[in-house]
Amino acid sequence: MIANMKKPKKYVLVLIFILFFLGGILYIKFSNKKETVDYTIPLPEEVVAQYFTAWNNKNYPDMYATLSDGFKKIDPYAKDLATFKEFSSSQRIENIEIINIKEISNDDLTAAVSYSVNFILADGTERQFSDKFSLKLRQGDVIRGWKLIHPYGENIDTS
Repeated sequence: MIANMKKPKKYVLVLIFILFFLGGILYIKFSNKKETVDYTIPLPEEVVAQYFTAWNNKNYPDMYATLSDGFKKIDPYAKDLATFKEFSSSQRIENIEIINIKEISNDDLTAAVSYSVNFILADGTERQFSDKFSLKLRQGDVIRGWKLIHPYGENIDTS
């Protein structure tokens, strides 16, 4: 009689284990809803505005994020964030007023954006500066999107 009582207990334990196992699978399947975040790649004009706005706000990580990974590899002042921050700070620019930013060409892979800014230096003098930036659409960069390939100096990211 005792042997007969042990068999139903085994079946009940196996049945309880199977129910918990199936319940766990169902819980994971239905509770693991993937949250999709829509990411819209900023337009070339917006990237140029981000560069100058970040510089004005001394937000060097945001400013650094606008540079292409290729430029970061070839320019000694952009090799890492600390070096880039030191270089940007050494320019002694206290404020930047954006006067104009305008996309002048865009073939969906490369773009040119002209800009005009007013640099207010640490000594209070102002210097208006106008030029253009070249940007490339970088899908393979750590942060994908439009990136500055030649923001300053002689080095140009040709990759």
